[in-house]
Amino acid sequence: MTATVTADFARKLKPVMVSGREVLPIIEGGKGVGASNGISAGAFAAAGAVGTISAVNQLEYDAEGNVVPLVYHGKTRIEKHRELVENGIRAGIQHAKIAHDISGGKGRIHMNILWEMGGAAEVMEGILEGAKGMIHGVTCGAGMPYRLSEIAAKHGVYYHPIISSMRAFRALWKRSYSKYVDLLGSVVYEDPWLAGGHNGLSNSEDPGRPEDPYPRIVELRQFMNEVGLHHVPIIMAGGAWHLKDWEHWLDNPEVGPIAFQFGTRPLLT
Repeated sequence: MTATVTADFARKLKPVMVSGREVLPIIEGGKGVGASNGISAGAFAAAGAVGTISAVNQLEYDAEGNVVPLVYHGKTRIEKHRELVENGIRAGIQHAKIAHDISGGKGRIHMNILWEMGGAAEVMEGILEGAKGMIHGVTCGAGMPYRLSEIAAKHGVYYHPIISSMRAFRALWKRSYSKYVDLLGSVVYEDPWLAGGHNGLSNSEDPGRPEDPYPRIVELRQFMNEVGLHHVPIIMAGGAWHLKDWEHWLDNPEVGPIAFQFGTRPLLT
């Protein structure tokens, strides 16, 4: 019986358009602890889903596949920061190539970066320039990344903002994203109570009183529809463990195109 029910749910999982290609509605969450790398991203993409490379202080490998220790030679914080940024760019390009080779041209490959990280824009641009054609989208959160759409457009890739409420996306849309509609690949809703990443709560929300994500997603979709983004998928990030928990989200006009991001689960497995 369980296998039959699971199969029925699976049939409802429709492919979605992400970063210019139809893929399985499964997204690898970016984990800046050396866990979301070229190998994991390539595997997700090879399966027809979306793999994600973390661009946050990624680990660099030598020719034998060993981690290259990041040793600082500078004496000042400015000099050391410069070394950190340059290492991040080199390692990001390296992992993009690894993911590209493993994927075999299937799925999509994204890079994830924290907007409030020092040197984020420079690292993002350096990787996109050095791994041209190998990265299809940039996922970005941990702040209000107003310049994300501008940088993505400059390099011809899709952008995927991470937000925790409709209000946050509305502010980004009005100030910046409405100028770069064609490259908005998805809107990642990172639930403030369920996600394992850098979660955003406003002063009006109680961290001790979790809210059901469904009404918040519906509110987000309503705004997206108002501005002509009916076709843009929402990616639910946080708490995605069992398909049965999300059955009422599938084929649901209030939700629209939907995909699910898995961060903690692949980290643990």
